[in-house]
Amino acid sequence: MRRLRLLFQVGVVAATAVVGVRFAMGWSLTSVETYCPFGGLETAYALLFRKRFACAAGELNVSLMLALLGLTFLARKAFCGWVCPLGAVLEWTGRLGRKIFGRKTYQGLWDIPPKVDTVLKVVLRLTVLVAVLSATWATGELVFRGYDPYYILFSANGHEVRTWSYAILGALLVGGMLLPLAWCKYLCPLGAAMWPLSLAGRLRLVRSSPHCTECGACDRACPQSIPVSRAPVVRSGECTLCFECTEACPSIGALEMRTGGARR
Repeated sequence: MRRLRLLFQVGVVAATAVVGVRFAMGWSLTSVETYCPFGGLETAYALLFRKRFACAAGELNVSLMLALLGLTFLARKAFCGWVCPLGAVLEWTGRLGRKIFGRKTYQGLWDIPPKVDTVLKVVLRLTVLVAVLSATWATGELVFRGYDPYYILFSANGHEVRTWSYAILGALLVGGMLLPLAWCKYLCPLGAAMWPLSLAGRLRLVRSSPHCTECGACDRACPQSIPVSRAPVVRSGECTLCFECTEACPSIGALEMRTGGARR
């Protein structure tokens, strides 16, 4: 599963980069914004109340957003762990940071208490989400472009990308080595929008106590720092179904994927 997921990630990152370069070179009319599901949420107000799309957003963005909501209800945040090109790059920088600093987990250089971590995830991401949507809905423009790491990274110096935009991207990439997946965990507005449905996601990892040796390998392997070994069912809205925990688990049958977390 680890190799299959990596194959998906590399393919999506490569395809997204090609789309960005083709648009920047004038070889295509399709930009990386066309495939961004968050664009569907950004244009929702304009579409519902002004009967038009916001700036570069269109029908495909809305369709992708609806599809993403359906996927999230079924498979939690699988989009983040399998499909999101920015998430893939940030996960790779996190792995690089682990090797550079010799860390065994994804906690980063700073040990953030679980309660503080939860508060930061909710407050910071919700703040970014509200700020982006408020500004976009008020102006009808995608004002987040110059700050959006996805757009900065893959648009090939797209519209409204400035020098300071690359400084933001660089800070996030370097910060991702110090605190893996910092953007995804604490700032991503799409992650904030997906979180409620992800909590209710039907596919869940279930831990079998008779098979579990309580070695903690699953906890150390989880990119989202979820305490897998302490729960009979992983209910966290941050689970991306990356299967890193199942790959790391030395006991067959200790962790299984089930619908709704139902136990046999």
